Amino acid sequence: MRRLPPHKRDTVRSILADIPENCSALFLLNSASSVVVVDHEQSPKFLSISYPHTIPPLYFLYGETDQQIISRAFLKRLKQQADLVITRSLFPVVNRYWPVRFAIPVLFFAAPSGWQPTPPSNFSVRLLQPEEAGLFEKTFATEDWLWDLFGTPARLLTEGQVVAAFSDGDLASVATTLAYTNRYCELGVATRPAYRGRGLALACARLLSQSQFEEFGRLPCWRTHTGNIGSWKTALRLGLIETPLSEQFVFVSNYAHVGADARVVP
Repeated sequence: MRRLPPHKRDTVRSILADIPENCSALFLLNSASSVVVVDHEQSPKFLSISYPHTIPPLYFLYGETDQQIISRAFLKRLKQQADLVITRSLFPVVNRYWPVRFAIPVLFFAAPSGWQPTPPSNFSVRLLQPEEAGLFEKTFATEDWLWDLFGTPARLLTEGQVVAAFSDGDLASVATTLAYTNRYCELGVATRPAYRGRGLALACARLLSQSQFEEFGRLPCWRTHTGNIGSWKTALRLGLIETPLSEQFVFVSNYAHVGADARVVP
């Protein structure tokens, strides 16, 4: 197995299509903070893209199903708690050589052909500025997944975008760019419990989608699971549709998720 520095990742970059399902993986591939491991540098048949700074660390694994020796060797090294996003075809291999304690198919949504952003009607929704990183972090301290792949809220506000909804001056809801590529921006939303049910997350997502589309030409995409009803309903109201490869990727962990509907077979 070989670890690739940022300047040697062009081959890997060429084999991952810029599609919604690969948005987070491609974002990490272009990050100097990520770790990229392949079996062969020029013609990889096994690929791991990880971000070790999340807790637990997150890995995106791609590979051919006949590469069981390589897959087994890699998985045997993952002894600490970890989360993996894998293709459904890799699940039997992972389940055989890794102690899977949780697995759930991933739902993907994306803007269809001809999609156009719908401006929000809520005028209390606006882009957060870099100097508001402290307010953002303090208000959503338990939702640090909103800036996971950027490392810090400050870096997210500098390199990505956050749209916020305010209610009587209080920060109530946000939509963030979880990741982005040339073609897509993956959105995440969170609303404080006292402000849920008002459509604030949708308003934030609409403005963020509009900003990303008009400034960078990116289309919104969304990653969730069937049990997160509020999340996928927001995606549908944003005008997104389920992608052809939805549920062909699986989120797996080697530890139990407290309160989650855990199952081993997706």
